[in-house]
Amino acid sequence: MAPIINAQEISKQYGITPLFQNVSFTVSEGDRIGLIGPNGSGKSTLMEILYGRVKPDTGEVATRKRARLSYVAQVSDFAPGETVRSVIENALEVAAVPHVQRPARTFEALGRAGFIDFEAPAATLSGGWRKRLRITEGLVQGADILLLDEPTNH
Repeated sequence: MAPIINAQEISKQYGITPLFQNVSFTVSEGDRIGLIGPNGSGKSTLMEILYGRVKPDTGEVATRKRARLSYVAQVSDFAPGETVRSVIENALEVAAVPHVQRPARTFEALGRAGFIDFEAPAATLSGGWRKRLRITEGLVQGADILLLDEPTNH
């Protein structure tokens, strides 16, 4: 399978303590990879480096041209005023889904995820439902790689 992400010799530290050093790996089409380690070992930081939100101290991450990545962070907070529907509509806009397809895709995604009240304020959902909404948001973007940071933790 063709590689989507290639990480070479990446390292990251905060203060004098390294989180990880000289990490190299490739993520290819069809791969499903789990990252396991104790709290504070750098799992979230590594995902944020892959997503491009954080820069490694050394090494580089190469992403295939036009590859789409979606990142579901460990904490699933929402801004005041965001509704279940607006979160998914915004995700479809970011993914450049044609306007004419957005209503059907929104209803399908939220229905499959088990949401009933599409106008519910996202910030008032329980922890589990907020995480479910963030995962649904990541999925509707049609990403080549979906990075899930502790998807069952809420």
